[in-house]
Amino acid sequence: MDQVCEHVARRAQLVPAVQWLGMEVLEAHDGKARVRLPYKAQMCNSRGMVHGGLVSTLADFAGAMALLSLLNEKDFTPTIEMSVNYLGPGRSDLTAEARVLKCGSRVGTAYVQIVDAEGGLTAVALASYALSRA
Repeated sequence: MDQVCEHVARRAQLVPAVQWLGMEVLEAHDGKARVRLPYKAQMCNSRGMVHGGLVSTLADFAGAMALLSLLNEKDFTPTIEMSVNYLGPGRSDLTAEARVLKCGSRVGTAYVQIVDAEGGLTAVALASYALSRA
C-alpha cells in the first residue's frame, strides 16, 4: 500500500463485498483514494468486459474511501446519488482514482476516474454521499 489512513484501511476490511471482489485500497489520504479491482473472468459480461455494475461498484467504493479519509473513524458515508459514464472496455485490472470535490457539513461529493491496466480511460463517475457523523 502506498499511503492509506489507518481508519480507512480498517473500514475497508469490514466490507464483505470488497473482500469478495478482491478490491484493494492502494491509497486513501487527504481526500484522495486509489482502489484496484483485479480482473476475473467471472466479473465479465458476454463480451469479455468487466460488467458495468462492477465498474460502478468500484467507483462508488473509491469515492467513499476518498471521503472517509477526511472524516473521523466512526463517520459513515452512504451514497445518495451517482452518475457513471462508461467510456471504454475494461478487459484487465481496473484502478479507480477518486478525489473529493467538496466535503460539506451534510453532503460530500467525489469525482472518480477508472482506468485499465494500460491507462486507458474506462469510466468516470460523480458521486454524492450523505455525511453521517458519529
